Order: sequence, then structure tokens, then C-alpha cells
Amino acid sequence: MKIEDLKVGEVYKCKVDEDMDYPFEGKVEKVYEHSALMEIVKNDPKDDTNKMELNNKIVVSIKKIKK
Repeated sequence: MKIEDLKVGEVYKCKVDEDMDYPFEGKVEKVYEHSALMEIVKNDPKDDTNKMELNNKIVVSIKKIKK
């Protein structure tokens, strides 16, 4: 996916190498040069503690975001 294809408010599937152990769905809040600030909207229940520690937000590299 290209950074210009991301739209604020849209939900995408994401996977990160740190902070979250399982894939999740995130809503784009802000787009940066090579990443996006995502609100975690749907996640594996095993990651609930991680989600709470992150205050439901995480920065995700464009390489880790899928439609």
C-alpha cells in the first residue's frame, strides 16, 4: 500500500513487530511520511493489556498496513 492511499477515518488491517503480539484493525487518525497513527478498533483479546498500555493508539509503518 502507498502512503497516499491511506485515508483518515478508514479502517485497515495492521501487524506490528513490537507492542502488539497479534494482527489488529486500526482506524487512521493521522498520516505521516512513512507511517500512520492508528486507533486500535479491533484486536485479539490476548492483546487487551497491550492495547490498554498504548491508550488504544499506535504508530504503524506503511509496510505493515493492508486494506
